Amino acid sequence: MVDAAGAKVVLKGCNLGNWFVIEPWIMHIDQGPGAIHDQYELEGVLSKRFGVAEKNRLMEAYRSNWITEADFRTIRSFGFNLVRLPLNYRQFEDDANPMHLRADAWKWVDKAVDWAEKQGIYTILDMHGAQGGQTENDHTGRSGQNKLWSVPQNQQRLAWLWGEIAKRYRNRNAVVAYDVFNEPWGGSKADQVKVFTYCYDTIRKQDPDKLIFAMGHWDNFDHYGNPKSHGWKNVGFQMHYYPGMFGNGSPNLVSQAKHIANLKEVAVKVDQVNVPFLVGEMNVVFNSSGGAKMMRRYYDLHASYGWMTTVWTYKVLSKEGGFGDASWGMVTNVKPMHELNVHKDSLAEIEKYMLSLSTGMAPWGALRDALTAHHVDQPPLPELPLPRRTAPADERWAGWVSTDIGGSLKGGLVKSSANGFDLYGGGNDIWGGQDDFRFLHMSTAGDFDIEVTIDDVEEIDTYTKAGLMARDGLGSDAPMVMLSTFPSGEVQLALRKTKGGQAQGVASGRVTFPGAKFRLRRIGNTVTAWAGNGAQPTKIGEVEWTAPSQVEVGAVALSHAADRLARISYRDLGFRKG
Repeated sequence: MVDAAGAKVVLKGCNLGNWFVIEPWIMHIDQGPGAIHDQYELEGVLSKRFGVAEKNRLMEAYRSNWITEADFRTIRSFGFNLVRLPLNYRQFEDDANPMHLRADAWKWVDKAVDWAEKQGIYTILDMHGAQGGQTENDHTGRSGQNKLWSVPQNQQRLAWLWGEIAKRYRNRNAVVAYDVFNEPWGGSKADQVKVFTYCYDTIRKQDPDKLIFAMGHWDNFDHYGNPKSHGWKNVGFQMHYYPGMFGNGSPNLVSQAKHIANLKEVAVKVDQVNVPFLVGEMNVVFNSSGGAKMMRRYYDLHASYGWMTTVWTYKVLSKEGGFGDASWGMVTNVKPMHELNVHKDSLAEIEKYMLSLSTGMAPWGALRDALTAHHVDQPPLPELPLPRRTAPADERWAGWVSTDIGGSLKGGLVKSSANGFDLYGGGNDIWGGQDDFRFLHMSTAGDFDIEVTIDDVEEIDTYTKAGLMARDGLGSDAPMVMLSTFPSGEVQLALRKTKGGQAQGVASGRVTFPGAKFRLRRIGNTVTAWAGNGAQPTKIGEVEWTAPSQVEVGAVALSHAADRLARISYRDLGFRKG
């Protein structure tokens, strides 16, 4: 990007997480007898115990100490010139009085932008917690909602708020971009485009020029198409990357090598649409993944592509004190932390805790050194096998049909013995509201009993999947019951009750390979699942599934990587009616 004077600027920095949207894990208050699960619960407990006025005073003490002006000097010392500022809609309006600004609506955002500007740091305003919640996660400020997509008034309120934000900051060059919604993964891709468009149109009525980011889905940003085809001006795309975590492999250098290879394809897509690109969250966390030096590698790599980057996150507390072998933060407490229990601690104890959050902190020296050094020697990355984009063959298995659900990469089947075969499948996932994977299936009516043995699950990804499924049709969003396993041997029973509904984990277990036996049986509306390595597999659980009599049943293969195939080794696939 270029600044107001037309000079090219490489923007790199961090997120100011947990300041305006509290994520309890960052403070280690999400577990134990005094566990708090989101900011909504935290404020509710404080209000119930001490009254709303005292709750508000405590929250002001918290905000005054989690981040201070001094922190922006620390951020600058890392060589950073950008912060992504996670916002909570509750800062600006109350649910009881929607679409009316609070009297103190701009207090803290103004402070943040001013403090950043003093240090030569730009700010991206990020709506981390949207009205109704854009996912069910705690990082929206209130978990268990996901009502942005289904409640039109919430969409109207979000767009209205963005109009007010744009009106406020349209002439502040220090505010470099508006980030419409963080990780909007609770809705479909079509929902994302619809709500983004609504917000874009409202912003442009107030601010015709400033950069606006559209956040991708789990896998990509393809569903937005080319912004120019929508008539969108100065729109960029954003993705979040956590290689070695959250289904993106294990925390090691192999996962980093895979991710770096995948970024080449992302760069091609970004270049094709020729728009700004933000890696809005990233972190390797673990020293086993390369630690501080790997972080420097990513900042340099992203900059070489012309991308902006903000690490998640600036500050995370440590129970033991210090950084250890893994850290999410650039700054943490030096000494062991005091453990807060908002259910039992006195008002004075809670206030003391809030006031202590600006003291006793220290930066991660190794990371700062790596990011500010003129040059850092990087260890070589392991060589990777070429991704398998085509199957060796696509043979028939008598009595069964192969289908690539949801437009996934064409898979295949290779017979390995008289009773065994390797099933090759691609696809991003079998989860959420829609799936793409390879399905070896048959149609059946009424009760059934299906079983198979899994000897190997090729680890393309942590969440590569194999197992058995019953599915109400072959649509990507069809209701289904699935008994699956990952390369780790973890077993999961999952259910999607309705067409386009969200898949939910129901029960879990564990197996080892080879010789992992899986079984699904339907009697009426009850589907029971077993998995194990002995002669009699263990019952994992059962679900009530009100699907029609006629369904598709069979074995699945999912790589959990859209551009490559995974190999699943099956044998003894058996089916019985009744």
